[in-house]
Amino acid sequence: MNLWSFKLISNLLMISANKNLHLSGRSFHTSSKTIRGRVMAYLNSVSLKKGSNEFDIPFDRQQLADYLNLERSALSKELGKMKKDGLIEVRKNHFKLMS
Repeated sequence: MNLWSFKLISNLLMISANKNLHLSGRSFHTSSKTIRGRVMAYLNSVSLKKGSNEFDIPFDRQQLADYLNLERSALSKELGKMKKDGLIEVRKNHFKLMS
């Protein structure tokens, strides 16, 4: 096998592995039966990835609701409850996990 074909196969495997990780992450975020569970699974994973309990997400509310397979109004209502319960601070797409 020559160098260019090795590089091509290596790149294809890397792309495939990254896509698989992305899709399995999404299924992990949406596996919870509750809205709070889905939101917390997503926010905790972003927090771990960013290495901080305060971070921006790449979604607006509608996009986040779509990603988590939720209605936007239900997501907004749950974020308000979570804020009231002292679990998070949120402003637009900026989040801070309190616990």
